[in-house]
Amino acid sequence: MASSLYKAQCALRLCEKHDKKEINAYCKTCQEKVCSSCIKEDHNSHDWDMIADLLREKKHTLPEECKEIRATQLPYLRNEIDRLEDKIQEQDALFEQDKSAINETRKSYIDEINKLFNGRIDECRKNSEISKRKFKDERDGLKMKVEYLDMITTSLDKEITTLPNHDILDMEMEMRKELKKAFSYSADKDTCTTGFVPRKINVETMKKMIGEFHSVSVEELHDIGPYSESIQTIKPVSDTEAWMIREDNYPELIDRNGTQIKDIQTKCKDLIISEQGNIVLTSSRSRILILDQNGKKKITEFNTKPLRPTLISKTENDEILVTLREKGDDYNLLPTSRRVVQRMTLAGDVLNTYEFTEDGKTRLFTLPMTTAENKNNDVCIVNWISDVSGELVVLYKDGRQKFTYRGEGLNIENFLPTDVACDSKCNIIFSEAKNNFNAIHILGADGIFLCTLCQCGQFFPYVIAVYSDKIWCGFGQGRVKVYRYHIN
Repeated sequence: MASSLYKAQCALRLCEKHDKKEINAYCKTCQEKVCSSCIKEDHNSHDWDMIADLLREKKHTLPEECKEIRATQLPYLRNEIDRLEDKIQEQDALFEQDKSAINETRKSYIDEINKLFNGRIDECRKNSEISKRKFKDERDGLKMKVEYLDMITTSLDKEITTLPNHDILDMEMEMRKELKKAFSYSADKDTCTTGFVPRKINVETMKKMIGEFHSVSVEELHDIGPYSESIQTIKPVSDTEAWMIREDNYPELIDRNGTQIKDIQTKCKDLIISEQGNIVLTSSRSRILILDQNGKKKITEFNTKPLRPTLISKTENDEILVTLREKGDDYNLLPTSRRVVQRMTLAGDVLNTYEFTEDGKTRLFTLPMTTAENKNNDVCIVNWISDVSGELVVLYKDGRQKFTYRGEGLNIENFLPTDVACDSKCNIIFSEAKNNFNAIHILGADGIFLCTLCQCGQFFPYVIAVYSDKIWCGFGQGRVKVYRYHIN
């Protein structure tokens, strides 16, 4: 029985600090049992109760709380165990996938370099085992915590009326401590993914051209929220601050703790911050507004009639990329329908219009959503084809098609990207949500799938943005998370 765990503590009811005075109070602020002298000296201004009074309440509330933990929190933790199991199996699948890629590349090389290929496979196996070992440790640790919590909550629930008061309090303190530790385990925490990327053969650089491993480490830095509405836009302006728009369409500047620094009382779909610090907003009324740094004074505006601007991004030259559309059905396009991405100056001058392929007739987009300009001047556009499928269209700056990515390497039926961003190394980072596969992925500038940066579990990654080595991600469940990532 769990009560036997605390027999050794039953006699410890006297204060060691104050001449063996009886411990008869509990400081909620410090979460420790104290005597009357302790209260006078150290806890007088804290929130404390006499143990006898506290236990009368606990005997009524604690059994229900234990039931609630078993009913809600333990199932969640068990689900994390299942997800860790999936991670372990996933490493085996990734290993087989990488080994297959290596062997396919091997066929093009002469027998003398087989040893080098075997070395690559060994390296792949080692990386897989390292990742598996980490997930196994997480799984085994969480299993032990869950079993222990199940035992202690069951004992508290069933024996609350027979246990000594101090036992109850000690068991509750132990339960909360262990529960907090249990939630430190996660299938998403500090994930590290490796993948073999094959290259075309070049005799002069054969060793390098065999392929190399991309190692990506990810650390979750901040978890902001939850908010009552989903996050529609996130635009970081520093390592610690970002503009956010929720479903109410009012922008607000928040810090990494979720504290609001300022807000703008102008509804908009999206925004960017210009090099001068001015705020550029897209309006549902076929207008683009430019406000001052405080968002209070309108500097200028220009209209986009007859098209309506939706989302906006900033380019390297302080120009903007804007997605525009006519007022019509999202996916059932008419011959007169317009689905356009335009490059504009902040004076409203149109520099490039991206609408058709090079034949001048075939549409590039069904429903262009978000855009991002890469460091090499490529234009990346998330294009939704339906509510359940989409693609990532990448164009050269002049509008010629470079490639279209439709989920190759993800092993899913339907691909639905939700947002796109680019980093300083020309990597293309995109969020994806489909079939309970919520994740953030990385493509190379040439469209080759590099790896999954992180899996988001139950959270729907709706918008992402990159600032230095950090990714800000806004979720459909009303949360914002900040990740630090590094690619070797």
